[in-house]
Amino acid sequence: MRDYDIDNLDNYGEDRNYPALDGTSHLSVHLRFGTVSIRSIVNRTVHNQSFLNELIWRKFFMQVLYHFPDVVGSNFRKKFDALTWRNDPADFERWQHGETGHLLVDAGMRELNATGYMHNRVRMVVADYLCKHLLIDWRWGEAYFATKLLDYELSSNNGNWQWAAGTGCDATPYFRKFNPAVQLRKYDPQMNYVKKWIPEAQFLKK
Repeated sequence: MRDYDIDNLDNYGEDRNYPALDGTSHLSVHLRFGTVSIRSIVNRTVHNQSFLNELIWRKFFMQVLYHFPDVVGSNFRKKFDALTWRNDPADFERWQHGETGHLLVDAGMRELNATGYMHNRVRMVVADYLCKHLLIDWRWGEAYFATKLLDYELSSNNGNWQWAAGTGCDATPYFRKFNPAVQLRKYDPQMNYVKKWIPEAQFLKK
């Protein structure tokens, strides 16, 4: 488990989306298990609005789960209960093992399987890919993350998966999809992150 660092977050707003950079706090596991006080973290980062926004999202999903406990295993927005998922087991297995052919998706899943951690930007990309490209039920992905993430927290995991699928509270619209290739060019243009987790990509040109 990485130790956390909240004294070097001056560029958090600019760096946090780039998985090859050490631009995040690594606080998630500590917050999950209560080894650090969120009040002390807020007091030390009170002027860092970008970072505070992420803590607010965490508390928001806790409140959603508390007031709407049926989101565990069901869509927050009930109109999406009529969705028909493809749920192809072979596609799901390739996604699990990081063998989809999309470099950023595959790097993220391999990082998760090897370390129990995945960068937040990459979590959004792999979740979006599973739900909106492969048309696999978000509950499959949510359950898989629950078995792998060191920082697994039901409220955040559920809330973020439903956000990605478009079925949750204040979720991304169902018609909005991330293009994995565009996300790679934007957030890992030198492919440093990809090449760290996909050895066979070492000889690919940028």
